[in-house]
Amino acid sequence: MKLWRAGRSSARWHAIPFLVFVTVLRAGAWPALGAELQLRETLLQAQRDRVTATVTAVVDHIGDRAHPINDTDDCDLHVPLRSRDINVPFIGEIKNACSEIPAGASQAHWSDRVYEETHGRAVTVAGVFRIWLEHPPAGTAVQTEADRVPWYANSNPDHQVELHPVTQIGALDFLGHVKRIRRGSQTFVGFGPPELTTVIKKKLTVQRRQVEGVAFVRLVGTKTGNNHWDLRGRVVETPESLADGTRMRLDILQGDQVVPGALGIPAVAIAGTAAHTAVQALGAGDVVAFQALIRMHLPTILDHVSDTATEITLPVEFVLLAVE
Repeated sequence: MKLWRAGRSSARWHAIPFLVFVTVLRAGAWPALGAELQLRETLLQAQRDRVTATVTAVVDHIGDRAHPINDTDDCDLHVPLRSRDINVPFIGEIKNACSEIPAGASQAHWSDRVYEETHGRAVTVAGVFRIWLEHPPAGTAVQTEADRVPWYANSNPDHQVELHPVTQIGALDFLGHVKRIRRGSQTFVGFGPPELTTVIKKKLTVQRRQVEGVAFVRLVGTKTGNNHWDLRGRVVETPESLADGTRMRLDILQGDQVVPGALGIPAVAIAGTAAHTAVQALGAGDVVAFQALIRMHLPTILDHVSDTATEITLPVEFVLLAVE
């Protein structure tokens, strides 16, 4: 079996706007660390203990087909979004879009279905609210909620916020797509313990700022990829039920040893998925293998934010696709 390494998002997508305020503002006194984002504090507080967000959005650009599985692509269909309630580019991603298709259908299947469902109208879009500084603007350019969102030139606009995985676009239900990434005999394999030791050493600077009377949480860090992971972990405590899923903490293992610095890493499962069912049956001490996305852990960010710029270790949380 050939193993494929996860890495980046592809450049062929669709654009869809979201119902979430996202702002990126530059403060000259801060060091240029490569990525900058500022979100309304009320938005982050609302998402603090949730897995998913639901927004109203329209599609701007649509890629012509799902990404394949290979050494850089991950079987996703990328769906950039545009909404009155978000003021920076924002995208959704459908998991297993290259494999969860009817027999005989082409790789354009979900692209065509999303187009038919959304063309010319706004629809409800739901998915995991994911902040990850993966595609910041180049150089010193900064995305900012204070500016009008530019029209997307393609289906992969610079972005640092996603609904990923997407679970719903209009009447299209993608909950069943949230599982291990496979197509036939091809299995997509994410990063492992060596890469995790690098990611969890990264730093993030957080600060509350007032912009025209609105409180924003400012995030400054480095451009970070490493989207998908294949790991083993030991459950630290009984999983916690959330309104739209479950959260647990894992000590990440390499063999029988805990990966240095990877104690009690939070992980969430989306209600209604096979991963969620599996997590509900776990207890402290259980060891599992899992495939997951990664995102910033909002409770840690909100617990540290103040009017003073504070540097913290990059707070990470896994979004479980498969638990075995």
